[in-house]
Amino acid sequence: MTVDELVDFINSQGQKKLSSVKELILRQAWEGATYASMAQSFHYEADYLKKVASELWQFLSDTFGEPVNKTNIRTSFELRPLALLQQQIEENLNWASFPSTPPPFKAQFPGSALSLDSSMYISRPPLEELACHEITMPGGLVRIKAPKRMGKSSLIIRMLAHATKQQYQVVYLDFQSFSNGTLENLTKFLRWFCASISRQLDLEPKLDDYWDEEIGSGMSCTLYLKRYVLSKLTSPLVLVLNEADQLFTYTAIAQGFFPLLRSWHEEAKRLELLQNLRLVVAYSTEAYIPLNVNQSPFNVGLPIKLPPFTLSQIQDLALRYGLSWAQKDSGMQQLLSLQVMTGGHPYLVQLALYHLCQGVISLEQLLQNAPTLSGIYSDHLRSYLNNLQVRPELMTALKQVVTANQSITLTPKFAYELHSMGLVTLKGNQISPSCDLYRIYFQLQLP
Repeated sequence: MTVDELVDFINSQGQKKLSSVKELILRQAWEGATYASMAQSFHYEADYLKKVASELWQFLSDTFGEPVNKTNIRTSFELRPLALLQQQIEENLNWASFPSTPPPFKAQFPGSALSLDSSMYISRPPLEELACHEITMPGGLVRIKAPKRMGKSSLIIRMLAHATKQQYQVVYLDFQSFSNGTLENLTKFLRWFCASISRQLDLEPKLDDYWDEEIGSGMSCTLYLKRYVLSKLTSPLVLVLNEADQLFTYTAIAQGFFPLLRSWHEEAKRLELLQNLRLVVAYSTEAYIPLNVNQSPFNVGLPIKLPPFTLSQIQDLALRYGLSWAQKDSGMQQLLSLQVMTGGHPYLVQLALYHLCQGVISLEQLLQNAPTLSGIYSDHLRSYLNNLQVRPELMTALKQVVTANQSITLTPKFAYELHSMGLVTLKGNQISPSCDLYRIYFQLQLP
């Protein structure tokens, strides 16, 4: 079987036909190309190709009833006749009609976004409902602000599923994935931005048709978005900008790009075409860049701040991990010590429960070792320490917080930065460590 025959066969099975990007990935993988070489040859972002590829391999695995991936795509199908492939699909469908014994529970190691069908996702009402409702509003804008690993990406997955259910178009841009060359100047960045949107929508990039140096890159970007992208679509577009704080250190780009977002949101109040653009901006910190208050996108739209888990939510999650001792009031009392140690931080809680469900460590042992170099949080804590070591003034400010016997005050800039990192909590102007884990660890590690 050739790759052409395989593509034609897949598209003839009554399922939704392969998109141009998925077909490109399949054909390139058949020839042994890497994602990096695909990205370079066809001007896609490598991370975007990997995301689409993951969906493709899952679809093929489900269709043919066997694992299919980039490595085995050719060896699995090249020597297989078409008739045998058709028979295999029919057998797979027949087996699927019979009830099967569910596979045994196997916990996934925490750290990545939770898929839509994950049983480990803990809802935090009414945030999900509010966020999903906002993207159905004309010109809607959702701002999701939280420290890293608080669940921003998992929430976005559910928002995009809701958008897809409404038959909206969706584009997901992760600002961690672009190359440094993209950030050389505002023009290059905005052209990358427009091209990336076009490709995810399976539109041919036509930047030169709309780019005009005389009116500037910002206006050119806006015209491209309105007159080309949005005018081509028959349904609203949900545009997700994840990890937007990666731009904050590039002052010239941030000062040009973020006011554009604000202007599109404001113009949607009077321009029907822009009402079909729904923005989702996710970030861990807020910009310390000179933005006019009337040009900033960080003070408009719906703000979503992800809170830590409550004790009852921690108990719910512990039971999902199969920890039967966590039941009733007695279990909740044991989990209270975990909440105090972690502050209810979703990732820290999940990592603890993952290790506990393996049955190789007790809760008491885990908590005793937690703030040490040999504990389960050592990598997480070390990454914070590395970041602080290049900011001596911020490290000194944190030292004051963790060594104080009560909450204290700091200069607004340091207070805000430490709070945005998730290391401290704010109550009015008073600052204290967000959990015992950070208090104990940084008492020992900070000079």
